[in-house]
Amino acid sequence: MPRHLELLLTAAATAVALAFFLSVPYWPKQPSTNALRLPTFETTTVAVPVTLRGPSVLAQLGPAPELNLALPEDIATVAARRGINGETGLIPTAASITTFRLKATGDLFSVSPVLEAEAVRPPATLPELTYRVHGEYAIASVDRGVNQLRWTENGITYQVASRTLDASRLTELANKLR
Repeated sequence: MPRHLELLLTAAATAVALAFFLSVPYWPKQPSTNALRLPTFETTTVAVPVTLRGPSVLAQLGPAPELNLALPEDIATVAARRGINGETGLIPTAASITTFRLKATGDLFSVSPVLEAEAVRPPATLPELTYRVHGEYAIASVDRGVNQLRWTENGITYQVASRTLDASRLTELANKLR
């Protein structure tokens, strides 16, 4: 494309954009009784707005589950935070793995939701030693020297883990998470 045609095209596009933005204050301002324009039923020349009836679907939903649990600042400080998918940058992720350092002992432990895990359910006969987090049954395990505790709360399965803290101490800390 020749240079003079590029300049002409640029000038025309600039003029159209300028005309659009300068005309905005002169657009008609009509008050709207309904921010969402619902479809209307046309009866001859009179429009009858559709009214919503029935229970609200959103009102029936409970609050969204908290994916990133935290401890009070007087108990522990955040040592590291990573996204479930490994992101560590400025992009916020819905769920993260948070590593805390206990102020009293300096021990590290991690907290994270396990998004695609099965719900932790109590067995038919409860063993004598059972762990409970926020009133929910929890399972303690050890994997490659890491003590782990899992429980399901509000439909989300959470896990706390530490190399140095035992299951009873993990249970105590998990009950302080909010």
